Amino acid sequence: MAKSSDPRDIKNIKLKNRIFIGLAMFCPFSGFKKILYKMMGAKIGHNVFFGPQSIIISNNYRQIKICDNVFFSMGVAITAEELTVGDGTHIGYQALMTGKKISIGKNCNINNRAFIEAYYAPVIIEDNVTIAGSVMISSHDGSFMNVLGKEMIAKQITLKKQCFIGNNAIILPGITVNEKAIVGAGAVVTKDVEERTIVVGVPAKELRKI
Repeated sequence: MAKSSDPRDIKNIKLKNRIFIGLAMFCPFSGFKKILYKMMGAKIGHNVFFGPQSIIISNNYRQIKICDNVFFSMGVAITAEELTVGDGTHIGYQALMTGKKISIGKNCNINNRAFIEAYYAPVIIEDNVTIAGSVMISSHDGSFMNVLGKEMIAKQITLKKQCFIGNNAIILPGITVNEKAIVGAGAVVTKDVEERTIVVGVPAKELRKI
């Protein structure tokens, strides 16, 4: 059986990297965290800040790229096989991201306790996107597999440039939120959102054009 590449399985991570990950988790000094990530192969840009108890776990740090002026707040936890974070992006307190491929563009604002799950299909976030607090984004849904024995739904989620996702909204698999669209607080998005459109409710429906 081929060895799994899933970084959630700590056995797949080299012993040296496990030690470095432990040091990075509990070290309060951002500069030391950056040195450890670079030693494991990550590409870390200039003026990147890692808050206390923030952590990035990967089985291949060469696929981790953090660009310039990125801020990770306290308690951010990321487990990823491939991760890109663009210039000037801010990731808030206790945000959680997990997946095989997560791509975040420039000048994004991902707020406190946002959750991104991308293990079975990528999550792509373009430039200048705002994701408000406690938003949930998941590119797979195992409900039909668990209940009916059917194939799991797993489709890429894309958040286009300058869209806004309101507090506690839920983005389901396969959704594209187009440029300058607004998803209202608490909305459950079950179909694509057109550009410059406000959607609200459960399931989310068009309120008006911007």
